[in-house]
Amino acid sequence: MKRPLLWGFITLSMGIAGVYYHLPPWVMLGFIGFLAGVPFFLKNIKIAQMVFVLGLFGAGVILGYGAFPESDALETFYEKDVSLIGIVTDYPIRFENRLTINLMTKELVTTAEKNNRLEDAKGIRATLYYQADANATDENEALATATDQQLNFVPGDVLLLQGKLSKPAGKRNPGGFDYGLYLKSRSIDGLLTIKPDNFLHVGQETTVLYQILGIKRALENQLEASFSRDVSDLLKGAVFGEKNINENLTKRFQDAGVTHVLSVSGLHVGYVFLALSLLLIMAKIKKRYWIIFLTPVLLCYIAITGFVPSVIRASIMLLCLTWGQGIHRERDALNQLSLAGLVILGIWPAQLFQASFQLSMGAVLGIILFYRPLLYLYEKWRNKKRVHNKIKSGPVVQGLVLTFCATVGTMPILLYHFKSFTLISFLSNLLVVPLIGVFLLAGMGFLMIISIVPVLAPVLSLPVAFLGESIIFVLDGINDLGKVANFLWINRGGLSLAETGLFLLLVFLISGYFYLRQPYVRNTVMSLGLVLVLIVMATPLFPKNLVVTVLDVGQGDSILIETPGGLNYLVDGGGYLFERSNRVSDQVLYPALYSKNIRALDAIFLTHNHVDHSQGVEELVFDGYPVKNLFMSIHTNNEALLDQQLAPVSLLKEGSVIEGSDGVTIKVYNPEGTIIPKEDEQQNNASLVMSVSYQKFNLLLCGDIEAEVEEKLAKEFRALSSEQDFQIIKIPHHGSKTSSSLAFLQAVDPEIAVISVGANNFFNHPSDVVMDRLAAQEMMTLRTDERGAVEITSNGEFIRINHYVN
Repeated sequence: MKRPLLWGFITLSMGIAGVYYHLPPWVMLGFIGFLAGVPFFLKNIKIAQMVFVLGLFGAGVILGYGAFPESDALETFYEKDVSLIGIVTDYPIRFENRLTINLMTKELVTTAEKNNRLEDAKGIRATLYYQADANATDENEALATATDQQLNFVPGDVLLLQGKLSKPAGKRNPGGFDYGLYLKSRSIDGLLTIKPDNFLHVGQETTVLYQILGIKRALENQLEASFSRDVSDLLKGAVFGEKNINENLTKRFQDAGVTHVLSVSGLHVGYVFLALSLLLIMAKIKKRYWIIFLTPVLLCYIAITGFVPSVIRASIMLLCLTWGQGIHRERDALNQLSLAGLVILGIWPAQLFQASFQLSMGAVLGIILFYRPLLYLYEKWRNKKRVHNKIKSGPVVQGLVLTFCATVGTMPILLYHFKSFTLISFLSNLLVVPLIGVFLLAGMGFLMIISIVPVLAPVLSLPVAFLGESIIFVLDGINDLGKVANFLWINRGGLSLAETGLFLLLVFLISGYFYLRQPYVRNTVMSLGLVLVLIVMATPLFPKNLVVTVLDVGQGDSILIETPGGLNYLVDGGGYLFERSNRVSDQVLYPALYSKNIRALDAIFLTHNHVDHSQGVEELVFDGYPVKNLFMSIHTNNEALLDQQLAPVSLLKEGSVIEGSDGVTIKVYNPEGTIIPKEDEQQNNASLVMSVSYQKFNLLLCGDIEAEVEEKLAKEFRALSSEQDFQIIKIPHHGSKTSSSLAFLQAVDPEIAVISVGANNFFNHPSDVVMDRLAAQEMMTLRTDERGAVEITSNGEFIRINHYVN
C-alpha cells in the first residue's frame, strides 16, 4: 500500500464523520468488514498495513464519540443560573457594550440546586454586558467606565462568575452558520451571560502558554502605539492571526477574495520559515541540524497564533521537509499533509467540519496535485519548437499557476460554506500576497528590533507603515475594479456530487493526468464526462415538490416558498426591532437563497410595514437583488418601497389571486377596502392574509392580524370548510395573546401550527394562553425559537416536516 498515512487520514476522518452523522451500527460494521477483507483480494496490500488503517478508523470513532457524545454533560445546567470558577485561557475580546471571555471551568454549580455540580473541565465562553446601548445615561456610562477598569483580565486569571448558562446555537437556517459546531472545534461547550457585578477575581495560575500569550499582547500593544489603526490591525492579523480587528478592514479583504492573509495560514508560516532559513544559512548551520532550531520557534509561533489548524498543518509539513532533507530522504507531500491532518484531528476532531481546516487542507492538496503538472505542460508548450535555450516559467506564471491550483482545492469548499466566490481573487492574490509577505517580514523585524531597542520605534515604523498603507491602497483599487466587474462574483450553494465530479474531471484532464492517446483511456474519460454533464443538465428537469421554509429570523417573519415549477416567493424578510451592526439579509436571507441556488425571486410579499417583517425586504430590494414582483397590502405605508424603481409594485387586497403555471395558487383574504395607507399602529390588522395551495395541500399565512380581523375571517373559513382543508397555519403575530382566538383556530382547523418567534423575546411571545389553546386543539406546534427554520415539503398529497435544530 502506497501512502498508508493518506489512507489512515481518510479512514480516521470517516470514523469521526460516521459518529457525527449518526450512521447506523451496521453501516460502520460493514465498512470495517470491507476493510478487513481487502488484503485477501489485493495482494499488494499487507495485513499489517490494513490493521494500521483499521486502527485509525477505530480511533476516529472513539474521537468522534469524545467530541460529540450522545449525552451532554452540561444538559442539566442549560437555561439555569449557575456559579462557576474558571481559568481565563485567552485575552478577552472587547466590543462596544460587552466583553467575551474564554474560560476552562474548575467547578460549575447551579445556584438553585447546590447538588447539581460538575468538576470536569469544560470550555465556556462568557459574555459580560457592561453598557446597555450607545445612548446610555450618564449613570450607566459611569458604571461602564468603573467596570472597564476591572476588566483587564489576562490568561491565567481565576474568576468566580455568576450568570445564566445556555447551549450554543447550531445551524438554524438553510445555508446558516453552525455556531455550536464552530465553538466545539474551539473546545467551547457552553455560553454564559453575566452582568458587571457578577464576577470576582479569586486567583492566578501561570503556565508557559500564558506567558507566551502575554508576550503576544505586549507586542500587539506596541503595534497599536506605533501605527494607525488600519496598519496595526493589518499587522496583528498577518503576524498573530488576531480576530478582533477593524470590521471595515476585514470586509475590504473579503470583497477582494483575500481574507486568508488576515488569518494566519500556511502562507505566513512559509514566510517565517523563509526568514529562519536565511538566518540559519547565514550562520552556516548544516541542514541536518535545522530541525533543532526550527522546532521550538514554530511551536512558539503555533501557540502565539492560537493553535490555528493551518499553522499546525504548515509547521508539521515544513518540519517533515526539513528533517527529510537533513537525512537525505525522499519527501512525499501527500504523506506530510496526511500526517498534519492526523495530528490536528487527533487533538480537535470537530475541526474536520470547519471551513478553516478544510480550506487549509484543500489549498495544499490542490497545489500538490496540480502545480507541477501544470507548470510542466506550460513549459512544454512554450518550448515546443525550441531545442536550445529553453524557457523556464517566471515568477508571474508560477504565481498564477499556484493561485489557480489553490483555488481549485478551495472553490468547492468556499461555495459550500460561504455561498460566494469571486474570480477577482486571482488578481488579488497575485498582487497582495507578495506584498503581504514583505510586510509580514518587515513587521516581524520591526517587533524584534524594538523589543531590544524601543527608542528606534518612531524611525523603523515609517517604512512598515508605508508598506501597510500601500497594501490597503492596492486593495481598494482592486475592490473598485470588482464593483465595476460585478459579474466576476459567483453566488450559489455548494456543488452537487455530479458537479463536483465534473469539476475535478476537467481539472485532472487539463493537468494532463489522462493519457488520451490510448483509446481506452480517452473513451472512458469522454463517457464519464458525458454522463456527468447529462446528470447536471437533467437534474433541474426532475419532478419537484412544493417546499415552504419558515426561516428563523428571530422575533419576526420570513417564509420562503419554492414551487414545483421552479418559481420562488418570499413572504416578508424579517428584521430586528433593535438596531444591530449586522443585517438580517446577510445573516439569514442571502445564505438561505444562495444555498438553494435561488438567484432571483419571482415575487416578494410584504404582509405589512413593521420592521420585523419589512427590513429584510428593503435590504434585498435596495441591494439590487433581482425581484420580479413586489406585492404589498393596499394599506401599506412603506413609502420607500412604494417609490423605488427597482422592482415593480402591486397592491393586494381580499380576493386577489396569484396563480402559478405549476398549479400553486396564492389567494388573499385580507385586507379589504380601497388603497389607503394606514398608521403604524394599524398595520397589524392591515396584514396580508394568504393561503398557499397546491392540489390537496393548503397552508394559511396570517401576518400579524389580531382578534378583530380573525373574527371576520372565521366566518369566511367556516363557510369554506367543505371546499378548503387547511393542514398548516402560520400563527398570527408570533403567538401574541391578542391573536389566535379560539373561534379563529376552530374555523381554520389545522393539524399543524408554526410559530415564528425569537428566543427570550421582550414581548414574552408566544403567550401561554395561546400555547394552551393550541394544545387543547391537539395541534402539533413547531416554534422557530426551539426548532430553528421549519421546512414543509409536499407533493400535493403527503406532507413532510423537517426542522434545522437537531
